[in-house]
Amino acid sequence: MKLDLFTFIDETMNYYNSKSAVYQYAEGKLYQFFSQALISEGGYVISLSSRVKAQDSLKEKLIRNHFYLKYRAGQDAIDHLSDLIGISAQCRFIRNEDQLYKSLFQMFKKEKGSAYYVAVDNPDIYLDLDVFQPQLQRNGFTIYRIDGFYIFNDEKIHFEFQIKSLVHSFWSEIEHEVVYKNPDFVIYDQFDRNMLGAIRDNLDVVDRQLEIMYEEISQQSKHAQIGMDEIGFKQFVARSINELVNRKMRESVGFTSDFKKCSAMIAQFVYVRDFINGEHNRERMMDYLETLNMLARSDLDLSEEIVLDRPYETDDQFCLLLGKYWQTKLNSDFQWHIFFAMLFSIQPGSNLDDFTNFLIIIKRLFIEPNWYQGTFANFKKQQAKKIQTDLELVFAQTLIDVDDIEIVHEDKVYTCMITFKHYIEELEKNYTSYESFMQDFENIKLELSRSIGNHFH
Repeated sequence: MKLDLFTFIDETMNYYNSKSAVYQYAEGKLYQFFSQALISEGGYVISLSSRVKAQDSLKEKLIRNHFYLKYRAGQDAIDHLSDLIGISAQCRFIRNEDQLYKSLFQMFKKEKGSAYYVAVDNPDIYLDLDVFQPQLQRNGFTIYRIDGFYIFNDEKIHFEFQIKSLVHSFWSEIEHEVVYKNPDFVIYDQFDRNMLGAIRDNLDVVDRQLEIMYEEISQQSKHAQIGMDEIGFKQFVARSINELVNRKMRESVGFTSDFKKCSAMIAQFVYVRDFINGEHNRERMMDYLETLNMLARSDLDLSEEIVLDRPYETDDQFCLLLGKYWQTKLNSDFQWHIFFAMLFSIQPGSNLDDFTNFLIIIKRLFIEPNWYQGTFANFKKQQAKKIQTDLELVFAQTLIDVDDIEIVHEDKVYTCMITFKHYIEELEKNYTSYESFMQDFENIKLELSRSIGNHFH
């Protein structure tokens, strides 16, 4: 015969499973609300996560907190589980935790006759903001942990809202995985507590150092824009595109990715196309500033399919090969999709025109045209042209075989360009006749492909 404890746990888990769909729905609504409410809070929030309490974790808590002694029915236990749903907002620095907590008082107002505050934009979400924060944990450290509940069909579904800085999130993982989940028998004495306390103190120092560095970088970035010239504008465009992508990805697909290097390449494209040896550069700068500002306010949906007016065609074999590859990736590879979505958004022409212009410029960045057209001058003109075209195709095919967004990162473009140029110059030194060159051509192509491909491993 089972102990009453396990009968109680089985009953609780049966009730929990019967309400699983409701809890998942509530989690989604809470995540949606806090994502929208916190997205513009001074840039404090860098990520938001949510979860419904897992079954194993629930069983453990029922036993650890003696729920089987406090409550007679499984439903009562679930109704008093404060962290049935967990929402965690991560901010950059420790100082931001208190700033983010205080901002909640702008989003929630005190409910008359209740200890709870109700969300201004959602009457079904409540937080207990009168409890002193941060709270002291059993381990002696503090945490911003706020109880709340969500109303669904007159039922209260409890959740816990936590605010953690990067270093405090890291500390939680250390404590949870290294200490509490250590399967070995260890006597947790005063020495261990002192060591863990020292680690926590060191993380607080790291937090302050990171904040100082972050502020210094921000100040340098601002100073760089005083009296903005073309180079400064390129940096400004890259930063603006990166911020725009992060905002629009969060709004349209619910997550962000590292787009800094891709932003730099788009800014380089803009700079090469419109500002090198250009006229009326100041006016062009203003046009781009207006475009970026307009996009920031627009409903740009990065989950929408990209459409070209017609298939890309050109007589340039390098551009044609790379262009066909990118056409297959526009809507099948999300990284390429975001890259071209942003490229097309900030350009005034049609998608196909922008696509064509980008291919022309990316080839110029990989292979400097004036230099390359004069290579293999010892051979006949048609022979030199054939070699040049074939080596370009090897270059393009190698980039395609890499099959990664890295191929348009500025540092990779530069190293590939240097490698290609150096390799061609060595070929010109080593081969004085077309016949000897063609005898070794297969090995030459393999070696060129290997040399360029090595930059991506």
